[in-house]
This record gives sequence, structure tokens and C-alpha cells, in this order.
Amino acid sequence: MEAAQNKNVMNTILAPVELPDLPPQITSRYITLSDRDGLNVHILEAFPDTSNQSSTPCHLILLLHGFPELAYSWRKVLVPVANAHQGYHVVAPDLRGYGRTTLTRSGSASQVQYEDALSPYHILNIVDDVCSLVRALGYSSVAMLVGHDFGSPLAGHCVVAHPELFASVVFMSAPFGGIGGPPSSQSSSEGGDDKAKERVSLGSDIATALAALQPPRKHYTAYFSTLSANADMLGQGGKALYDFLGGYIYMKSGNWDGNDPHPLPSAFSPSPSISELAMDLATLPEYYVMPLHESMPDVVARHVRMDARITWPRGDEVAGGVYATEFGRTGFQGALNYYRSGLSPPPPERIAQLRALAGRRVEVPAAFISGAKDWGVYQTPGAVRKMREVVCSGAGGMQDEDFVLIEGAGHWVQQEAPEMVVRELVRFLGKVKAL
Repeated sequence: MEAAQNKNVMNTILAPVELPDLPPQITSRYITLSDRDGLNVHILEAFPDTSNQSSTPCHLILLLHGFPELAYSWRKVLVPVANAHQGYHVVAPDLRGYGRTTLTRSGSASQVQYEDALSPYHILNIVDDVCSLVRALGYSSVAMLVGHDFGSPLAGHCVVAHPELFASVVFMSAPFGGIGGPPSSQSSSEGGDDKAKERVSLGSDIATALAALQPPRKHYTAYFSTLSANADMLGQGGKALYDFLGGYIYMKSGNWDGNDPHPLPSAFSPSPSISELAMDLATLPEYYVMPLHESMPDVVARHVRMDARITWPRGDEVAGGVYATEFGRTGFQGALNYYRSGLSPPPPERIAQLRALAGRRVEVPAAFISGAKDWGVYQTPGAVRKMREVVCSGAGGMQDEDFVLIEGAGHWVQQEAPEMVVRELVRFLGKVKAL
């Protein structure tokens, strides 16, 4: 796991990004990945303080953010994890399409457009980004990979596709349901995955069933995949963008009274009907299952009008400025393309790889951490059971002590309850080290 030289990667001369409220132990830098079409990755990183650093090289821990977040979302976690045990090198990148990470060959940091190619945002392409970053950092393995929100399925795909590279994994806020094979729209001679075809049909059928409800509804991932979503959420920028993000963050946090997560009834049915699933999903908060004819800013603004407390939580106003500034500069389209890709046919060059990975289990030690007030745990009926009993049944399975719901915290658990998250990450690390 120790660092090594890598001749295929060069550090760029771009100046580090100066961000507010970062401890001095956290530094910013860029790494250009020459084997990823010149992807210029911005990272935040922390090494153990000098009093804690051992003479042996540090092992690597990698933290993957979700939506609408950044490497900055790990600012409260990086240093204490780096100082744990004998010390770690802890790295949080801005993922492709987010923050300061750009393609150097583009010659500019222009915003991603809806019409741009979608294949770079397919989850297996992002997996390749992550693996290239590990090599770029000079490591041959990762002690612990942590993924939050969309970073959780990304982490899952990483450890399933490359178990030799990742020694352990922690999923946060989004249970990892495994990798499904691709549907086949090609000739039968190319093979296909009948279960994948069923999943595509199921998604379409649920969308139709949601739209038929009174009042009609739609799933947030379907909205995020629309042409209008990026412009909707950017709005007029400035204070409007800051206020939208603050309301969205608040509504998914442990502060909002509207969050009372629990397993949906269809989670206990072996084969729920489309109607049952749609009725269950319609009980989720509107940031997950939205009114059919409203945008996400419409949803947030309506709730803000009913409750003026729905804004950036106290103490997070400065962080809110960082998110508003970064997304105002980059737009949301790169981030939204992750969702579009998930609802679109895979790139042809990924079909064989998806078919090979379909149904594989997580074979490394795995844990799950979330806020107890996070609907993300239960938004997909049956996902928790599938993760614990099927997907993570390898390597001894996911133990009860490693499935952690932190009281009082919502979706942004590493920012809402960083001390508890650090405690659980360090505990799990110690357990993995002892294996």
C-alpha cells in the first residue's frame, strides 16, 4: 500500500484552491491523469500530523462524495481519520463533472452541456477514474474506500470490479444493491440479461404508475435526467442558487421535521406489484418523489414558504457559499449526467464488462453508515436487506455492528455528525487491520 513512483502521471502547475474553514492539515492540489484523457483531478488531502506519523509509509484512504457535493464535503473528516492509528494518507477528490476537476485538453473550464457525450459519466468510467487516481497517488492498494450518496454505488462498483485494489469499503447513506447486467437492444447473438431487461421495464412501468397517481408524481432521478434540470437549479445564480441549495440541503438533513424514515411496506414483499411500489414511493418526501409538473427548485421554494427555517443550517452558511460558488461556476450538468447515465442504455464498449460483473458479490469487509433520519436508507424498497444478505455476503458478510445509523443525523451525515462518523470509520479500520 506504500506510495511508489508512477511515470504515467504528472502533477500540474495549477495553484491550489483556497477554501474557507479548512484545517491547515488539509491541502489542495491537482493531479493530471494522462491515461484518462488528461483528466485534471482536484483533491483535498490530509497526512497524519508529525507527532503521530510512524516511520512506515502511510496507507491510503479514499473518500468519494455524492450529489450535490464536492471533495469539500469531507472537510470535517479528513484530518481526524488521517491521525487515527499509525496515521493514514486521506484523499477526497472532486469527481469528474464536479468542482475544480476538469479535462485539461478542453483548454478551459467550460460548463458541461446536455448535448455532450454521456459515456464519460457512466459509472464504470468513473470507476476507471478512481483507479487511475489511486495509481497517480503512487499506491498499489487502498486501505479503505468510502462512498457517500452517489459515491456509495460508485464505491461498490470499484470494489466489485477491482477487489485486488481495495481492502475494505464503507457505504454511506445509499445501500449498495450490486451490479446488474446490461439489457440487450442488439441481436440475440450478442446475448443479453433478461433480469436487466426486466429492470428497464420496471423503471418505465413505475414512472408510468407514478404519473397516473392523483396527484401525479415523478421520481427525482427522472427529473435529474431532463434537459431542463440544470437550468432550473442554476436559476439566476447568486443568492437564488445559494437559497435553493440551502433549502435542498436542509430538507434532506436531520433538522427537517418532515424526515421520519422507515422501511416501506413493499420491502417486506417478495414480489410487490407495480401499483404497490408506486404507492409506497409516493409516500417518500417530495425531494425524492416530486409532483409531476414541478422542478426541484419549485419543490424547495414551496416548502420554504411554509417554513422559513428551511435554509442553510446554522454554522454552515460559509460552506453554503462554497457550494453555491462552485456549482454556479460549473453548472450541475456534469453531476446530473451520473443520473442520466444510470437511466440510459450503457455505452456499447461497457456491455461485456457489465455482463462479466453482474451478480458478483462484495468480497472485502464492508460497512454501512447513515443518519437515522436519512430517507436514503429506505428509498429503494428491499435495498438494505439485499446489501446485507446478498451483495455483501462474501468476506463474512456485513456484521450488525457495521450497519450504523447515527441518531439525529440526516442525509449529510459526515457533515452533520462528523465525530460519530469518524469514530465508526476508525473502529471499522481497526477491525479490518486485525483481520
